[in-house]
Amino acid sequence: MHITAEKIKEAAEALESTELKSFMFQEPTAGPLTRRRRSSRSTGRSRRSTRGTRRSTRGTRRSTRGTRRSTRRSTRGTRRSTRRSTRGTRRSTRRSTRGTRRSTRRSRRSTRRSRRSTRRSTRGTRRSTRRSRRSRRSTRRSTRGTRRSTRRSRRSRRSTRRSRRSRRSTRRSRRSTRRS
Repeated sequence: MHITAEKIKEAAEALESTELKSFMFQEPTAGPLTRRRRSSRSTGRSRRSTRGTRRSTRGTRRSTRGTRRSTRRSTRGTRRSTRRSTRGTRRSTRRSTRGTRRSTRRSRRSTRRSRRSTRRSTRGTRRSTRRSRRSRRSTRRSTRGTRRSTRRSRRSRRSTRRSRRSRRSTRRSRRSTRRS
């Protein structure tokens, strides 16, 4: 039991309200015995009043303890609920970020694969075009060579023919000069 200022005040008020104060300061010869009995009765009343005040203070203490406990419980509940909500939000955000990362990775992979396939197709088309160009060049070269060879053979034939004609003409002219 802790002695507080409130308890002291209550006790002093109870003493003042009763006849104890006047009884304490009385002389031992003053007054008949009936007053003493009255004073004893009044002391009993004061005891009852002090008991009532003690009970009321106990009740107030209990109520304050109950309110403190209820406030603690409510604060704990709110903290737990906030922790759970924050955990849930963190998990949901982590899951959403993971899903978005996975989807972006998959889209990047698909785009890379499509780029590779397009590169391969373009490479194949370039190679085929290069090969076709090379074959065309080779055919052109071969045709040029054949044309040149045919031209040369024709020229050589013409030159041989001309030389033969010139020889014949010179022979004829010589013969005619000899005859004359």
